[in-house]
Amino acid sequence: MPHEIAVILDDMHGALLRGELARLAELAPALQAANPQTLTAAEAQRIRKQAQRNALCLDAAMSGVKSARRRLADIADAAKGLTTYDKTGVRATLPLAPAKPRRV
Repeated sequence: MPHEIAVILDDMHGALLRGELARLAELAPALQAANPQTLTAAEAQRIRKQAQRNALCLDAAMSGVKSARRRLADIADAAKGLTTYDKTGVRATLPLAPAKPRRV
C-alpha cells in the first residue's frame, strides 16, 4: 500500500494535469500534515521522484500562466490603438477609429 504522501502527490499531479488549481490548495494542508517519519528508504526515493515530477509540472503551469497574462496584455494594448514609431524611435499610439453606428 502506498504511503499517504505518495497518494497526495499523485493527486496533486493529476490536478496539475487537469488544471485544477483549486484542488492543489485543498491538498496542500493534507500534505503538510502527513507524517514523513514512517517512510522506508524505498518510499522516500519514490516520493522524491514524485515531488520532482510535480515541481516540473508546477514550473510549466506557472510559465503557461505568465504567457497567458502577457498575451492578454498584448490584446488589451492592441485594443487601445495602433502603436507606431517615428523616424527618431519615439513610440506613438494611434487611436482606433470610433465604431460607426449601426442601424437596427
